[in-house]
Amino acid sequence: MKKILLVLTFFIITPLNVGVSFFTLQEIQKNKPVFNSVIHTSSQLFASVPGPVGEVLGTFTTEDARPVIIEKYLKKHKSPLLPYTRQLLEASERYNVDYRLIVAIAQCESNLCKKAPAGSYNCWGFENGETRFLSWEQALNQVAKTLRERYLNQGLVTPEQIMPKYAPPSVEKGGPWAKCVNQFIDELEYGKVD
Repeated sequence: MKKILLVLTFFIITPLNVGVSFFTLQEIQKNKPVFNSVIHTSSQLFASVPGPVGEVLGTFTTEDARPVIIEKYLKKHKSPLLPYTRQLLEASERYNVDYRLIVAIAQCESNLCKKAPAGSYNCWGFENGETRFLSWEQALNQVAKTLRERYLNQGLVTPEQIMPKYAPPSVEKGGPWAKCVNQFIDELEYGKVD
């Protein structure tokens, strides 16, 4: 008897619920403001998005944004690397190194090259700042190559894994170097460049 009562209740309440929902949806549709700023629309029926739907006329990839992200970030921080955005990205691609890692290490080691030893082009703290490069281009290439060959190819891929070899004193202090690098990688990842 209970099962029959539940089935009857279901078949009575369900159509009422559907009817009320449909009526409410129509009322919302009548009172919905119309925006004429959509470039291209097509009428399609969707259960959750009634009315015209805009279309994106083109494709976007995350790679398209990388030069803009790097440039905005370097500009925001008034980095001497700003004119070398393209070279930074090229070096990261040449050696298959995440550009964010290169930028984040420079941010942690030298405040994006503002506190690098004069004339050294060494923003990454190579050999505790003792390494001297001949140019920004050489520095960017050598940094990317070194990260690839001495770290990434050895399975050291996260800042926490890189830190004991790259910045050993930081390990004893609880890992501030890895935390710093991760912070700036996140800023670049999540668009905190403005």
